[in-house]
Amino acid sequence: MKLKIVWTALTLILGYGLLPVTLPDTSNNFDNPNTLIIRRQECGCPCADGLIMKGQLEFSRDIKNRFPALLEKVNEITLTNFPPFEVSMDHMETFYFANEDVFKITGQTIGVDSIQCGGPSEYQIVPRFRVDTWSLTFYKPRFSRLSIILQLAYFGLAVIVVPVMLILTFVDWKKRKRSR
Repeated sequence: MKLKIVWTALTLILGYGLLPVTLPDTSNNFDNPNTLIIRRQECGCPCADGLIMKGQLEFSRDIKNRFPALLEKVNEITLTNFPPFEVSMDHMETFYFANEDVFKITGQTIGVDSIQCGGPSEYQIVPRFRVDTWSLTFYKPRFSRLSIILQLAYFGLAVIVVPVMLILTFVDWKKRKRSR
């Protein structure tokens, strides 16, 4: 009976860790404007938050009139309401999650930001995009978002405890078989 409880607990813990962070969205429907595939911008500060890999932005008429130099074929955007990019350097696992992964986002352009690039008087105008929905574009298990110590404990559970439990279950099964 005790082994059944331990097996159930192990199965629940290992199963939860293998669940995806979000359901991966692998659809390629980019007919709708403001459906984008992005990744974190890899440059020094200051720079735009995201680099558009696929998709096209649609600007409101007001933004088009106020900023005629802003092209709809931009490849950089700043993001609002996007939790993966609102990370702290205190938790490196969330930092890596935001910087290494590719996201599918939908939303709308709500304005522009000016990013200083180069000298003190050199600015680049980039769209500000409010994210309504987001998802990863591939499977990423929940345990990968844990701290390093908890990830090691998770792997220890899978590599050490599960085989020990298999051996104990087999020994218990042999004892029951002999006693009959």
